[in-house]
Parts: sequence; structure tokens; C-alpha cells
Amino acid sequence: MAIKALLIDVGGPILDEDHEYTAWDKFLVQLLQKNGIDIDGEELARLVLAATRRCERNPRIAVLWELVRPDVSRFRRLKDVFREFQRRHLAEDYIPRLGPGVKETLASLSKDFLLALAGNQPAWIKGYLEEAGVLGFFRWQLVSEEMGVAKPDTLFFRMILDGLGVSPSEAVMVGDRLDHDVLPARLLGIRTVRVLTGPYAEQVPCSPLHCPDRTIRSLRELSHVLAEV
Repeated sequence: MAIKALLIDVGGPILDEDHEYTAWDKFLVQLLQKNGIDIDGEELARLVLAATRRCERNPRIAVLWELVRPDVSRFRRLKDVFREFQRRHLAEDYIPRLGPGVKETLASLSKDFLLALAGNQPAWIKGYLEEAGVLGFFRWQLVSEEMGVAKPDTLFFRMILDGLGVSPSEAVMVGDRLDHDVLPARLLGIRTVRVLTGPYAEQVPCSPLHCPDRTIRSLRELSHVLAEV
């Protein structure tokens, strides 16, 4: 069946978030050291990479447990501090960055397909997307905070499909995560394209359903592979 709609993840394919992960890791090293855990940035990076490769839903939280197990109370206390930093950083210090060539690519794709934002994002991110001149290319403009549902819940994808009025077989999910983007989309029968960008490019498929239909290195390559999906 012909492709009518493209569901595109925000963080990764559209926005470069590498600087955000760097801030998280810097804070986490300092937090761990203050709490008597001898670790440096290089060791943390190694542990986070291993957790990412095995498709942990939150690699840094998984690493935190590895470092404090089996002390559940200590884990919960440090996790809460880290989560609070993430919320504060996102609200006060996070600066969105549009990926190279993204605006031109979305403008071109919007001429032939219905585009949908498909990201776990706070609602305020749309203000930046509008300022960057890309929000108007999307027919579906709601993000997870507004929808009340987040990936990898399959309801997230079904809500978007219903909003666009298309069937799963008429849509393609474009994202950087095997666990949040590829797996739930494939469970619904949506074709998938993985974008190898950011830290989740290191994820390794842990089941056949985690394997995308096609893989690209940037959003700029998307139009070239859609005919093959």
C-alpha cells in the first residue's frame, strides 16, 4: 500500500540532543562522586554505552542501579536527584538545535506526505519548532505531554494515525530508537526507518521486531529510501 504519512521523532531525527546527554553525564558523575562512588566520565560512558547497546529503556538509570545494587533506598534517592536535575535542565538550560538540513528536508517531504510529530517532548518545544520555521510542515502537531501518552505505548502511535486518518499500512515511523520507535510501530504494522544519530545509534536489536525496515544516517536520506520501504 502506498505511503501517505510519515511519523517523525523529534529528538534525534529533527533536533540534535547530544549536548543534553553531555550535561546529564557530567551531573551524574558529580552526583555519584559526592555519594562515595568512585567513577569518572570515561567509566560512566563505558557503562552507559553497554546499557544503550542492550536497549535499556533508560541507560543512565540502569547504570545507576548497577553502581548501587542491591541498595534500593540509595538507588531511589539518587535517581530522584538525577531526575530533578533533568527536569530543571530541560526547563532552564536546554537549548534546542535543529539538525543540519532538517528544514529543507521537511519542506520537501511535506509536499508528498502527511507529516506528524511523534516525539516524547514537552509542549513548549513546539514554540522552538515554530521559530525555526518547521512546525508548519506537520499536519499532526501534538507531542506526548499534550497527548497524555508517551512512547513506547502503542496507543501513542494509534492516536496519531487516527488523527491523520490513515491506516498503519499507509504510514512510516522515522526514529532513532529501536525500543521507543521501531518496536511499537512494528507491533502495529507500521513500516519503520531508523535514523543512526545520537547515542541511540549504538542500540543493538534484541529481537526481530526491533529491526527496522531501512536504516539511514540522517533525515536528509529519507526520501531516497521511502520507495524501498
